[in-house]
Amino acid sequence: MKNIVKSLQYIALGTVVLMQTGCKDFLDANSSTATSENVVLSSASQLERVLTATYRQLYFNDQGMDRVYAGLPGLQMYVDLGGADIVSHTNMGGNQVTAYTYEPQKTQTTGLSNGIWTMMYKIINQTNIIIEALPAAQGEETLKNQIMGQAKAIRGLCYFHLIQNYQQTYMLAKQKPGVILRLSPKESENLPRATVEQTYAQIVKDLTDAKSLLANYTQPNKWTIDKYVVSGQLARVYSVMNNWQGAYQEAKTAYTNYSQLMTKTQYQSGFDDVITNNYAEVMWAVPFTTTNNLGGGTQFNFWYNQDESYGEGYTDGPIYSFLDFFADGQYEKLFEKTEDRYQFWKRTKNASKEWSTKWAYNKYKHYGDANGAKQGNTRPEVSLMRGSEMLLIMAEASTQLNNGEGLGYLNRLQTARGVKGLTVAASGTPLLEAIYVERRKELLCEGVTGIYDLLRLQKPLVRIRETATYVEGHYTWGVTNLNGYVASSPAPTGTFPSNDYRMLCQIPQLEIANNTALSEADQNPYSGTN
Repeated sequence: MKNIVKSLQYIALGTVVLMQTGCKDFLDANSSTATSENVVLSSASQLERVLTATYRQLYFNDQGMDRVYAGLPGLQMYVDLGGADIVSHTNMGGNQVTAYTYEPQKTQTTGLSNGIWTMMYKIINQTNIIIEALPAAQGEETLKNQIMGQAKAIRGLCYFHLIQNYQQTYMLAKQKPGVILRLSPKESENLPRATVEQTYAQIVKDLTDAKSLLANYTQPNKWTIDKYVVSGQLARVYSVMNNWQGAYQEAKTAYTNYSQLMTKTQYQSGFDDVITNNYAEVMWAVPFTTTNNLGGGTQFNFWYNQDESYGEGYTDGPIYSFLDFFADGQYEKLFEKTEDRYQFWKRTKNASKEWSTKWAYNKYKHYGDANGAKQGNTRPEVSLMRGSEMLLIMAEASTQLNNGEGLGYLNRLQTARGVKGLTVAASGTPLLEAIYVERRKELLCEGVTGIYDLLRLQKPLVRIRETATYVEGHYTWGVTNLNGYVASSPAPTGTFPSNDYRMLCQIPQLEIANNTALSEADQNPYSGTN
């Protein structure tokens, strides 16, 4: 990206130079009076506003593609749409459909391979501006440490998303080419792909530095990254790296502060007011507001779950609904019918045959404006990290370490969720498999299961198509592009082997063309596992 990266740096700085809002109200404030570039780079208080704009880009990807590429809430859909547990209709078309169907859209020439790449490097460029300028900037050291810690945390998590989408998992691909480590706004744009191992080393360094810098920082609101969120992110990273002691310790550090799990009522309330209702286990979350609202682009618009009393049309409910996402029948079977979080149902009145055959799922439901008016604005609050996830990481890490604690952690979550048949397997593979199932049940559409867990755990993608006797399965377009699909089979099944490159993205064509340190030989395969 010879000129592209440099342009993005100036665009990023130009955007934040206009920002005259403090961190506390950035989600509601608009840009106003311009400030000179020199002032921004020389003042810690102004660089804090650059950080504010960086957060906004991370959460909403203002200048990026829509829906599944719309910041971290969008990626929550993207990651799980590539798995087996969500069924997606084609009602409205768009990127969420191509993410589900595995049409060959993530190749270098189609443009969608550029979605995650461009989004993350825009954010990385902004963090690099902050990190480069802060040491010489005027301001109190405490404030500078807080800004630096958050900037490094954001850069680390951006590289973590990049490496999970542009190369196979760490334990199998340490020496394979990863992504490009751009760590300064002043360095050459022509850089080769670092290895996967080098990329993870930088991720760990950024997050470890961030944790130290934020040691005495108190989270002023749920969308701000603090030391506990950094520990949670490190727990995720260490899990991919199979650093089980690190994963256990970091998850435990985070969980200790967020161990009061959601009640049945809270879990079933729609996951849309997790900040307003002050759910104790929510570590990190972002609100949609009047000025950052993505309209009909959130996961709350896509799940088919509106109350029957509203009717069945796109515009009948309290928010505009695409009626796209359903829970797969195999996923619904993972739950006991008596579980407190069991929220699946089929429409029995006023429904077309098509809608009444699929499992609706109530985890993501939103009732519009504060008065519950029909077609109220879509302004939900999106959870990005919870104590339940940390508890599951502790359970998995403990089992891998064989320290005798894994079953207790798993049963703690199962008990909170009303599971009657608690797992009894005390160790080894049976316990690990029970933990993996619990991750799917607890964390669907929270951006950590789906493709990410399939690659991390080296599990194949398996989807079963709907038939006359199994109506709750995947649509035809959800299996056609997978391996082994035979339409006439009694249980038509499509699969990808674990680590298949079709679950990953190719490096964007513009990067290959404009970065002189890269050639076509540096490109990821489109398919296969080698």
